[in-house]
Amino acid sequence: MDGMPLTLDEIKTFCDYPGLKEDLDDLTQKGYLKFEHPKEKIIINGVSKRVYKMDSPKGYNIVAGKLSFSFTHIINPLGLCPTLVATEAGRIAVSTKYGVRSISIEEGLSFSGFPDNYELKMVEYWEAFDLIGNTVMPPVIKAVSERLLRKYKDR
Repeated sequence: MDGMPLTLDEIKTFCDYPGLKEDLDDLTQKGYLKFEHPKEKIIINGVSKRVYKMDSPKGYNIVAGKLSFSFTHIINPLGLCPTLVATEAGRIAVSTKYGVRSISIEEGLSFSGFPDNYELKMVEYWEAFDLIGNTVMPPVIKAVSERLLRKYKDR
């Protein structure tokens, strides 16, 4: 459905949480989304033109040119962050009262379980997410290590 507006019910099939409609309406009011009928291509006198299909329900559509980067996931404000993988970690966004933005390196580190004082110094944005997306999360390493130690001590 690339380029086609999605109705609220269609969006709920892959992202449903309390306040979803309010967030979509807020993004519409801020100019990041349009609430519109889908368009269809027609040909008039040999000229191709796109016109609104007024008999179809309105939906939410991204406003072209408003986002200078593509996202593969917008984090649900009441949910969990998806697994950060190297190929997509820099394409995860959060919705704020100012609009949609990419997550920061610090947020990526936090989502991956790194302590708040951990820093990636002198690394470009995409390089940082390549590193973050290819790492094993510190809390996971700690939990596995503790279990291995318990098993070893129980021998």
